[in-house]
Amino acid sequence: MKKIVLLLFSIASLQAFAQSRDLKTLAAKKADSMFKQTVAWRRDFHEHPELGNREVRTAGIVADYLKSLGMDVKTSIAMCES
Repeated sequence: MKKIVLLLFSIASLQAFAQSRDLKTLAAKKADSMFKQTVAWRRDFHEHPELGNREVRTAGIVADYLKSLGMDVKTSIAMCES
């Protein structure tokens, strides 16, 4: 009985490992495909610096991208008053 349980556990572990490896491969491919865009955003954010808690332009760029992915984005939640 112990051998059967151990065999089933081993098979389940191998299947989970294979799925995990496939997921890691997929994530790596997606990250590689976004690399150029991410570098462009970083450069843009550094070319247009904003004060802490006043990153209106940066937040707008991030919000627009998340909306393009179909996410529900809430903005202007913690705006600082000047």
